[in-house]
Amino acid sequence: MQFLTRELAQEIVERTMSILNRNINVMNESGVIIGSGDPERIGQLHDGALLVLRTGERVEIDQLRAAELKSSRPGINLPISFNGQTVGVVGITGEPADIRNYAELVRMAAELVLEQSFLLENVQWKQRIQNDIVNQLISEENVDEESVIERARAVGIALRQPRMVIVLDGPDSTEAAVQKRVRAVQYEVGRSDLIGVTFNHEIVILKSVPEAPQAQNTELTLFLKRLLQVAGGSVLIGCGSLAERPKGLQASFNQARSAIQVGGRLRAGARVYRYEDYRLEIMLSRLAWEEQDQQAFAFYEQLLGHEKKGELAHTLEVFIEEGGELHSIAERLFIHRNTLRYRLDKITELTGRDPRNLKGLMELYMARLWHHLR
Repeated sequence: MQFLTRELAQEIVERTMSILNRNINVMNESGVIIGSGDPERIGQLHDGALLVLRTGERVEIDQLRAAELKSSRPGINLPISFNGQTVGVVGITGEPADIRNYAELVRMAAELVLEQSFLLENVQWKQRIQNDIVNQLISEENVDEESVIERARAVGIALRQPRMVIVLDGPDSTEAAVQKRVRAVQYEVGRSDLIGVTFNHEIVILKSVPEAPQAQNTELTLFLKRLLQVAGGSVLIGCGSLAERPKGLQASFNQARSAIQVGGRLRAGARVYRYEDYRLEIMLSRLAWEEQDQQAFAFYEQLLGHEKKGELAHTLEVFIEEGGELHSIAERLFIHRNTLRYRLDKITELTGRDPRNLKGLMELYMARLWHHLR
Protein backbone atom coordinates (compact mmCIF):
# COMPACT_ATOMS: atom_id res chain seq x y z
CA MET A 1 0.00 0.00 0.00
CA GLN A 2 1.32 3.46 -0.92
CA PHE A 3 1.22 5.68 2.14
CA LEU A 4 3.39 8.53 0.81
CA THR A 5 1.83 10.18 -2.24
CA ARG A 6 3.18 13.14 -4.22
CA GLU A 7 0.47 15.38 -2.79
CA LEU A 8 1.27 14.36 0.77
CA ALA A 9 5.01 14.71 0.20
CA GLN A 10 4.56 18.26 -1.05
CA GLU A 11 2.34 19.04 1.95
CA ILE A 12 5.15 17.87 4.25
CA VAL A 13 7.59 20.11 2.36
CA GLU A 14 5.38 23.17 2.54
CA ARG A 15 4.53 22.73 6.22
CA THR A 16 8.15 22.31 7.33
CA MET A 17 9.56 25.01 5.06
CA SER A 18 7.02 27.50 6.44
CA ILE A 19 8.78 27.08 9.80
CA LEU A 20 12.42 26.48 8.75
CA ASN A 21 14.21 28.65 6.23
CA ARG A 22 15.71 25.53 4.65
CA ASN A 23 14.92 23.47 1.57
CA ILE A 24 13.15 20.20 2.30
CA ASN A 25 13.03 17.11 0.07
CA VAL A 26 10.80 14.08 0.46
CA MET A 27 11.69 10.83 -1.28
CA ASN A 28 9.51 7.75 -1.78
CA GLU A 29 10.36 4.12 -1.03
CA SER A 30 12.41 3.97 -4.25
CA GLY A 31 14.54 6.99 -3.38
CA VAL A 32 12.89 9.27 -5.97
CA ILE A 33 12.24 12.88 -4.96
CA ILE A 34 8.46 13.37 -4.98
CA GLY A 35 8.27 16.58 -2.96
CA SER A 36 10.72 19.48 -2.76
CA GLY A 37 11.09 23.18 -2.22
CA ASP A 38 13.08 23.11 -5.47
CA PRO A 39 10.62 21.98 -8.18
CA GLU A 40 13.45 21.13 -10.59
CA ARG A 41 14.58 18.31 -8.32
CA ILE A 42 11.27 16.47 -8.36
CA GLY A 43 11.59 13.17 -10.17
CA GLN A 44 15.35 12.82 -9.58
CA LEU A 45 16.86 9.80 -7.87
CA HIS A 46 18.44 10.72 -4.54
CA ASP A 47 21.49 8.60 -3.69
CA GLY A 48 21.45 9.77 -0.07
CA ALA A 49 17.87 8.54 0.25
CA LEU A 50 18.89 5.15 -1.15
CA LEU A 51 21.47 4.83 1.62
CA VAL A 52 18.83 5.62 4.24
CA LEU A 53 16.43 3.08 2.75
CA ARG A 54 19.16 0.45 2.69
CA THR A 55 20.33 0.94 6.28
CA GLY A 56 17.24 2.35 7.98
CA GLU A 57 19.47 4.97 9.63
CA ARG A 58 19.98 8.70 9.19
CA VAL A 59 22.60 9.75 6.67
CA GLU A 60 24.56 13.00 6.91
CA ILE A 61 26.11 14.36 3.72
CA ASP A 62 28.73 17.11 3.79
CA GLN A 63 30.32 18.91 0.82
CA LEU A 64 32.93 16.20 0.21
CA ARG A 65 30.44 13.33 0.36
CA ALA A 66 27.92 15.20 -1.80
CA ALA A 67 30.49 15.28 -4.61
CA GLU A 68 30.67 11.48 -4.50
CA LEU A 69 26.88 10.90 -4.57
CA LYS A 70 24.59 11.40 -7.54
CA SER A 71 21.81 14.01 -7.25
CA SER A 72 22.71 14.78 -3.63
CA ARG A 73 23.56 18.00 -1.88
CA PRO A 74 24.86 18.64 1.61
CA GLY A 75 22.23 17.87 4.21
CA ILE A 76 20.75 15.29 6.54
CA ASN A 77 18.38 12.54 5.41
CA LEU A 78 16.21 10.53 7.78
CA PRO A 79 13.79 7.62 7.35
CA ILE A 80 10.05 8.29 7.54
CA SER A 81 8.36 5.49 9.44
CA PHE A 82 4.71 4.53 9.64
CA ASN A 83 3.32 1.53 11.52
CA GLY A 84 6.87 0.23 12.00
CA GLN A 85 7.62 0.38 8.27
CA THR A 86 9.98 2.76 6.43
CA VAL A 87 7.83 4.38 3.78
CA GLY A 88 10.14 7.15 2.56
CA VAL A 89 12.89 9.60 3.39
CA VAL A 90 12.90 13.27 4.37
CA GLY A 91 15.93 15.42 3.76
CA ILE A 92 16.87 18.89 4.94
CA THR A 93 19.42 20.77 2.83
CA GLY A 94 22.46 22.43 4.46
CA GLU A 95 25.73 21.70 6.17
CA PRO A 96 25.05 18.95 8.76
CA ALA A 97 26.67 20.94 11.55
CA ASP A 98 24.27 23.82 10.94
CA ILE A 99 21.04 21.83 10.72
CA ARG A 100 21.61 18.90 13.07
CA ASN A 101 19.37 20.42 15.74
CA TYR A 102 16.46 20.65 13.27
CA ALA A 103 16.74 17.29 11.51
CA GLU A 104 14.87 15.18 14.06
CA LEU A 105 12.10 17.77 14.31
CA VAL A 106 11.67 17.66 10.53
CA ARG A 107 11.30 13.88 10.63
CA MET A 108 8.78 14.07 13.46
CA ALA A 109 6.78 16.66 11.51
CA ALA A 110 6.80 14.45 8.40
CA GLU A 111 5.60 11.42 10.33
CA LEU A 112 2.92 13.46 12.08
CA VAL A 113 1.55 14.75 8.75
CA LEU A 114 1.56 11.20 7.40
CA GLU A 115 -0.29 9.87 10.44
CA GLN A 116 -2.86 12.66 10.32
CA SER A 117 -3.45 11.98 6.64
CA PHE A 118 -3.96 8.28 7.27
CA LEU A 119 -6.37 8.92 10.13
CA LEU A 120 -8.32 11.42 8.03
CA GLU A 121 -8.52 8.96 5.14
CA ASN A 122 -9.70 6.27 7.56
CA VAL A 123 -12.40 8.58 8.95
CA GLN A 124 -13.52 9.53 5.44
CA TRP A 125 -13.64 5.85 4.45
CA LYS A 126 -15.89 5.10 7.43
CA GLN A 127 -18.07 8.10 6.60
CA ARG A 128 -18.52 6.88 3.01
CA ILE A 129 -19.55 3.43 4.23
CA GLN A 130 -21.95 4.98 6.75
CA ASN A 131 -23.46 7.17 4.05
CA ASP A 132 -23.99 4.16 1.76
CA ILE A 133 -25.57 2.14 4.57
CA VAL A 134 -27.90 4.97 5.57
CA ASN A 135 -29.11 5.57 2.01
CA GLN A 136 -29.58 1.85 1.42
CA LEU A 137 -31.67 1.40 4.56
CA ILE A 138 -33.94 4.39 3.95
CA SER A 139 -34.48 3.89 0.22
CA GLU A 140 -34.74 0.14 -0.42
CA GLU A 141 -37.85 -1.83 0.53
CA ASN A 142 -36.31 -5.25 -0.10
CA VAL A 143 -32.98 -4.53 1.53
CA ASP A 144 -30.71 -7.50 2.30
CA GLU A 145 -30.70 -6.93 6.05
CA GLU A 146 -27.91 -9.39 6.88
CA SER A 147 -25.62 -7.91 4.22
CA VAL A 148 -26.13 -4.37 5.54
CA ILE A 149 -25.60 -5.52 9.13
CA GLU A 150 -22.29 -7.06 8.07
CA ARG A 151 -21.15 -3.84 6.35
CA ALA A 152 -22.05 -1.80 9.44
CA ARG A 153 -20.05 -4.19 11.59
CA ALA A 154 -16.98 -3.35 9.45
CA VAL A 155 -17.09 0.22 10.77
CA GLY A 156 -17.79 -0.86 14.33
CA ILE A 157 -21.56 -0.26 14.40
CA ALA A 158 -24.12 -2.85 15.49
CA LEU A 159 -27.37 -2.34 13.61
CA ARG A 160 -29.38 -4.84 15.64
CA GLN A 161 -30.85 -2.31 18.04
CA PRO A 162 -33.92 -0.03 18.02
CA ARG A 163 -33.38 3.18 16.08
CA MET A 164 -35.36 6.12 14.80
CA VAL A 165 -34.65 8.29 11.80
CA ILE A 166 -33.99 11.99 12.30
CA VAL A 167 -33.92 14.22 9.21
CA LEU A 168 -32.36 17.68 9.01
CA ASP A 169 -33.58 19.79 6.11
CA GLY A 170 -32.15 23.24 5.47
CA PRO A 171 -32.91 25.91 2.87
CA ASP A 172 -29.26 26.16 1.79
CA SER A 173 -28.61 22.85 0.04
CA THR A 174 -25.26 23.67 -1.56
CA GLU A 175 -22.61 21.02 -1.00
CA ALA A 176 -20.49 23.37 1.11
CA ALA A 177 -23.43 24.27 3.39
CA VAL A 178 -24.50 20.64 3.81
CA GLN A 179 -20.97 19.47 4.61
CA LYS A 180 -20.62 22.27 7.16
CA ARG A 181 -23.82 21.08 8.87
CA VAL A 182 -22.62 17.47 8.73
CA ARG A 183 -19.38 18.39 10.49
CA ALA A 184 -21.29 20.29 13.17
CA VAL A 185 -23.76 17.45 13.70
CA GLN A 186 -21.06 14.76 13.84
CA TYR A 187 -19.85 16.09 17.18
CA GLU A 188 -23.30 15.45 18.67
CA VAL A 189 -24.13 11.95 17.39
CA GLY A 190 -23.30 8.93 19.53
CA ARG A 191 -20.81 6.21 18.66
CA SER A 192 -23.58 3.79 17.75
CA ASP A 193 -25.42 6.31 15.53
CA LEU A 194 -25.07 6.51 11.75
CA ILE A 195 -25.16 9.66 9.67
CA GLY A 196 -25.59 10.14 5.92
CA VAL A 197 -26.70 12.62 3.27
CA THR A 198 -29.43 11.90 0.70
CA PHE A 199 -29.47 12.93 -2.95
CA ASN A 200 -31.83 15.73 -1.89
CA HIS A 201 -29.12 17.03 0.49
CA GLU A 202 -31.04 16.04 3.62
CA ILE A 203 -28.90 14.98 6.57
CA VAL A 204 -30.17 11.67 7.96
CA ILE A 205 -29.29 10.29 11.39
CA LEU A 206 -30.11 6.72 12.36
CA LYS A 207 -30.34 7.38 16.08
CA SER A 208 -30.02 4.48 18.49
CA VAL A 209 -32.23 4.81 21.56
CA PRO A 210 -32.25 3.19 25.00
CA GLU A 211 -34.77 0.45 25.71
CA ALA A 212 -36.53 2.19 28.61
CA PRO A 213 -39.37 4.43 27.25
CA GLN A 214 -38.76 7.19 29.78
CA ALA A 215 -35.04 7.26 28.98
CA GLN A 216 -35.89 7.33 25.26
CA ASN A 217 -37.90 10.52 25.56
CA THR A 218 -35.41 12.27 27.86
CA GLU A 219 -32.39 11.41 25.73
CA LEU A 220 -34.13 12.30 22.47
CA THR A 221 -35.27 15.68 23.82
CA LEU A 222 -31.73 16.57 24.90
CA PHE A 223 -30.28 15.33 21.61
CA LEU A 224 -32.72 17.39 19.54
CA LYS A 225 -31.94 20.45 21.63
CA ARG A 226 -28.24 20.04 20.87
CA LEU A 227 -28.95 19.54 17.18
CA LEU A 228 -30.90 22.79 17.07
CA GLN A 229 -27.95 24.64 18.58
CA VAL A 230 -25.39 23.38 16.07
CA ALA A 231 -27.48 22.98 12.90
CA GLY A 232 -28.36 26.63 12.29
CA GLY A 233 -31.44 28.75 12.77
CA SER A 234 -33.28 27.86 9.55
CA VAL A 235 -32.86 24.08 9.61
CA LEU A 236 -35.99 22.00 10.21
CA ILE A 237 -35.79 18.65 12.03
CA GLY A 238 -38.16 15.73 11.59
CA CYS A 239 -38.31 12.57 13.73
CA GLY A 240 -39.81 9.27 12.62
CA SER A 241 -41.12 6.51 14.84
CA LEU A 242 -38.98 3.85 16.48
CA ALA A 243 -37.89 0.96 14.23
CA GLU A 244 -37.08 -2.29 16.02
CA ARG A 245 -35.25 -3.71 12.98
CA PRO A 246 -33.18 -2.19 10.16
CA LYS A 247 -35.95 -2.96 7.66
CA GLY A 248 -38.26 -0.58 9.51
CA LEU A 249 -35.97 2.41 9.01
CA GLN A 250 -37.38 3.25 5.57
CA ALA A 251 -40.82 3.82 7.10
CA SER A 252 -39.28 5.89 9.90
CA PHE A 253 -37.47 8.02 7.30
CA ASN A 254 -40.70 8.67 5.35
CA GLN A 255 -42.45 9.57 8.59
CA ALA A 256 -39.73 12.07 9.53
CA ARG A 257 -40.02 13.76 6.12
CA SER A 258 -43.80 13.84 6.36
CA ALA A 259 -43.59 15.37 9.82
CA ILE A 260 -41.50 18.23 8.39
CA GLN A 261 -43.81 18.72 5.41
CA VAL A 262 -47.07 18.65 7.35
CA GLY A 263 -45.86 20.14 10.63
CA GLY A 264 -43.99 22.89 8.79
CA ARG A 265 -47.25 24.04 7.20
CA LEU A 266 -49.40 23.78 10.31
CA ARG A 267 -46.85 25.22 12.76
CA ALA A 268 -44.52 27.37 10.70
CA GLY A 269 -42.80 28.80 13.77
CA ALA A 270 -41.57 25.46 15.07
CA ARG A 271 -38.29 23.82 14.07
CA VAL A 272 -38.70 20.26 15.38
CA TYR A 273 -41.53 18.04 14.17
CA ARG A 274 -42.09 14.57 15.58
CA TYR A 275 -44.20 12.08 13.67
CA GLU A 276 -45.99 11.02 16.83
CA ASP A 277 -47.25 14.61 17.26
CA TYR A 278 -48.59 14.81 13.68
CA ARG A 279 -49.61 11.21 13.03
CA LEU A 280 -53.32 12.01 12.66
CA GLU A 281 -52.71 15.09 10.50
CA ILE A 282 -50.39 13.14 8.21
CA MET A 283 -52.89 10.30 7.80
CA LEU A 284 -55.81 12.67 7.19
CA SER A 285 -53.82 14.75 4.72
CA ARG A 286 -53.07 11.62 2.69
CA LEU A 287 -56.76 10.75 2.61
CA ALA A 288 -57.60 14.30 1.60
CA TRP A 289 -55.12 14.25 -1.28
CA GLU A 290 -56.49 10.93 -2.52
CA GLU A 291 -59.91 12.52 -2.97
CA GLN A 292 -60.51 12.70 -6.73
CA ASP A 293 -63.26 15.32 -6.55
CA GLN A 294 -61.47 18.69 -6.72
CA GLN A 295 -64.52 20.40 -5.18
CA ALA A 296 -64.77 18.00 -2.25
CA PHE A 297 -63.46 20.59 0.23
CA ALA A 298 -64.65 23.74 -1.49
CA PHE A 299 -67.02 24.41 1.42
CA TYR A 300 -64.04 25.45 3.56
CA GLU A 301 -63.47 28.44 1.26
CA GLN A 302 -66.77 29.87 2.53
CA LEU A 303 -65.13 30.53 5.89
CA LEU A 304 -62.25 32.42 4.28
CA GLY A 305 -64.61 34.47 2.13
CA HIS A 306 -66.71 35.61 5.08
CA GLU A 307 -66.96 39.36 5.60
CA LYS A 308 -64.78 39.13 8.73
CA LYS A 309 -62.02 37.34 6.89
CA GLY A 310 -60.27 34.67 8.92
CA GLU A 311 -62.41 35.09 12.06
CA LEU A 312 -64.47 31.92 11.55
CA ALA A 313 -61.47 29.89 10.35
CA HIS A 314 -59.54 30.95 13.46
CA THR A 315 -62.52 30.07 15.67
CA LEU A 316 -62.61 26.60 14.11
CA GLU A 317 -58.88 26.19 14.67
CA VAL A 318 -59.17 27.05 18.39
CA PHE A 319 -62.28 24.82 18.65
CA ILE A 320 -60.20 21.88 17.38
CA GLU A 321 -57.21 22.65 19.61
CA GLU A 322 -59.38 22.94 22.74
CA GLY A 323 -61.31 19.75 21.97
CA GLY A 324 -64.65 21.52 21.71
CA GLU A 325 -64.62 22.77 25.31
CA LEU A 326 -66.68 25.97 24.95
CA HIS A 327 -65.48 27.72 28.11
CA SER A 328 -61.79 27.31 27.18
CA ILE A 329 -62.45 28.35 23.58
CA ALA A 330 -64.27 31.52 24.63
CA GLU A 331 -61.46 32.44 27.02
CA ARG A 332 -58.78 31.98 24.36
CA LEU A 333 -60.74 34.07 21.86
CA PHE A 334 -61.68 36.71 24.49
CA ILE A 335 -65.34 36.48 23.52
CA HIS A 336 -68.65 35.72 25.30
CA ARG A 337 -69.99 32.17 25.02
CA ASN A 338 -73.04 33.49 23.18
CA THR A 339 -70.71 35.05 20.59
CA LEU A 340 -68.95 31.71 20.28
CA ARG A 341 -72.26 29.91 19.69
CA TYR A 342 -73.12 32.49 17.04
CA ARG A 343 -69.82 31.85 15.24
CA LEU A 344 -70.28 28.06 15.38
CA ASP A 345 -73.79 28.44 13.98
CA LYS A 346 -72.36 30.64 11.22
CA ILE A 347 -69.73 27.99 10.38
CA THR A 348 -72.53 25.43 10.11
CA GLU A 349 -74.60 27.74 7.92
CA LEU A 350 -71.77 28.53 5.50
CA THR A 351 -70.25 25.04 5.19
CA GLY A 352 -73.15 22.71 5.88
CA ARG A 353 -70.99 20.99 8.54
CA ASP A 354 -71.55 21.46 12.25
CA PRO A 355 -68.24 21.35 14.19
CA ARG A 356 -70.18 20.24 17.30
CA ASN A 357 -71.03 17.06 15.43
CA LEU A 358 -68.21 14.49 15.22
CA LYS A 359 -68.69 13.71 11.53
CA GLY A 360 -69.00 17.40 10.66
CA LEU A 361 -65.89 18.21 12.66
CA MET A 362 -63.88 15.50 10.88
CA GLU A 363 -64.89 16.87 7.47
CA LEU A 364 -64.02 20.41 8.52
CA TYR A 365 -60.69 19.24 9.94
CA MET A 366 -59.73 17.40 6.72
CA ALA A 367 -60.78 20.40 4.64
CA ARG A 368 -58.63 22.66 6.81
CA LEU A 369 -55.64 20.34 6.36
CA TRP A 370 -56.18 20.19 2.61
CA HIS A 371 -56.32 23.98 2.46
CA HIS A 372 -53.07 24.42 4.41
CA LEU A 373 -51.12 21.64 2.66
CA ARG A 374 -52.12 22.01 -0.98
